[in-house]
Formats: sequence, C-alpha cells, structure tokens
Amino acid sequence: MTEDTTRPLVYRELDEGRYLRFQRTRLKVKGGECQRAFLALLSSSKEFLNAIEAQVEVREGQSLPVFDGPLTEASFKEPTEDQEARMYELWRSVPPRTACRVSFWASVTLEHIRSGRIPEPAWLAANGGSAETGEERVDRALYGTEDKAVDDCVRTVFRRMSGLPAARGNRSVFVNPTFGRGWWRERIVAGISKQGDGVEKRPALMKVVRRNQQYWENLVTMIVSRSSVFGSGIVQAAFINSLAKHFTQHHDSSLRSAKTLNIALRRFSNLAASRELGVLSFQEIVTLADGLFDDVRRLHEDSSEN
Repeated sequence: MTEDTTRPLVYRELDEGRYLRFQRTRLKVKGGECQRAFLALLSSSKEFLNAIEAQVEVREGQSLPVFDGPLTEASFKEPTEDQEARMYELWRSVPPRTACRVSFWASVTLEHIRSGRIPEPAWLAANGGSAETGEERVDRALYGTEDKAVDDCVRTVFRRMSGLPAARGNRSVFVNPTFGRGWWRERIVAGISKQGDGVEKRPALMKVVRRNQQYWENLVTMIVSRSSVFGSGIVQAAFINSLAKHFTQHHDSSLRSAKTLNIALRRFSNLAASRELGVLSFQEIVTLADGLFDDVRRLHEDSSEN
C-alpha cells in the first residue's frame, strides 16, 4: 500500500506570540503616546502594514484568496448574508484549528489592506453602532482630550482586524473580526445543514446566527465557555436548529432576546447535567431543546402577565 504523504495546508499568518504581545503593549496606557501613534498609522496603508510587520514576524504559508465581492466601509463593518457566504466559500479549506487563532485573521485582514480591497486601514476603527466613519472616529479620538476615546478606538481596530482575547477572552476571534465572524457563522450553518432529516431551511438558520451581535456572542460563549455541554458539534447543531424552528413558529417569542437566550442556555446546561447528550441522535436533542424553549417562552409570557 502506498503511504499517504498528503499534509494539511499551512496558511500564512502572523507569529501568534508576538502579535498578542503587540496587542497587549498597545493596551497598557489608555490614551498614551503608544496608542496615539498606532491610530495615526491608520491614515496610510503602507505605514500601517510596515509598522506591524516590523514588530511581528510573518509565518509563511499559503495565502487565502482575497474577498472578491463588493466591499464598502459599511459592509466591511457589517457584511451581508451573501457576503459572509462568499467568504466561507472562498476559505472553506481553512481548518478550524487555524480559524480559531487571532494571528490568522490578522494576517487575512492585512492582506486585504495590502491588496487594496480595504483601501483605508481606518475602516478598522468604525464603530458598529455609530454612523461616523472610521476616519472620523480616529480624528475625533486623536484631536480630543479623552484618553478613553483613544483606548476605545484602538480596541475596536484590534477586534475588527483579528479579535482581542486580552480583553474579550477566547470568544473574541469568533465574534469580533469581520472575516472570522462570517467564516464561523457560515461553517456552523453548513454543519447543521448536513444533519439530514429535521433540519430547518438555511434562511431560518441564518436568522438565528445573524440575529444581532449580542445574540451571536451569547451563542459563541455557549460553545467556548461551556464545552462540557456544547463541545459536541451535534449538540450545537441541534440547539441552533431548534432555535430556528422556534423562531419560525413563534414570531414574537421572548427567545429572540439575547437575555432570554441566556436563560435557555443555563437551563440546557442543567438538563445536560442529568443525561449524556452525546449518545443521543440529532433529532432526539432537537426534541429536548424544543420542549425547553417552549417552557422558557411560556414562563416569560406568564411573568409578563403578572
């Protein structure tokens, strides 16, 4: 038998240790010279790239193709469903063990700046809840007197570029970077769609994972922080599939709220403590989740009436 010498692809990324130190150094002093100098670099793609690569070694490997769809500052801040689907299609070959590293998504983002697909590094500073551009926000921070405004802006840049685990924990890489967030959402939905009978249609699943930023973060926290319960892919798939079914059946359900979702997550964890979910089928777990979601919805309705 011929020996299989096929090896998984190694992708280009920044040195993880040095990149994390680079982040931490720029978080030490709020509004200090280091942070202000970093924000000043956002006015020039060349200077921004050179400053990072002068301090953070690049681990060579295969480069991903750059995103080839329309991209504006607004859609980079909040990509459409179609844009995120295209990101995953282009980058489907990336293994999860690579996609969970901030150093990888930092490299991907920098490549989009280098290629001109992100024409202004200041796009990274745009705040999700604000109408002002990234450039306007940087200017307001640099020419203002509030150290917090400078610090907030720096943190947004790192979150948008790669994730910021020093401040947000491991969930940051799944929640914050534009490209990483889209990839992970699409990968989870693709995994659910492979479960066979009883799977909700893609639009219904997407309404769950794209509900809003906080809702997605709560789902990610479920996976990252409660791995003893949600570490299984089939459990994750069944939980989200059941939520999609619930959304379809109950348009006004309180479970559309991120706060109520947390109640359901805690109850599901308690349920898992009394039985081994890993030995159940996808549909059996869906059935359990269906009942739990109905209980949570009714409890909330009863409390609202009293």
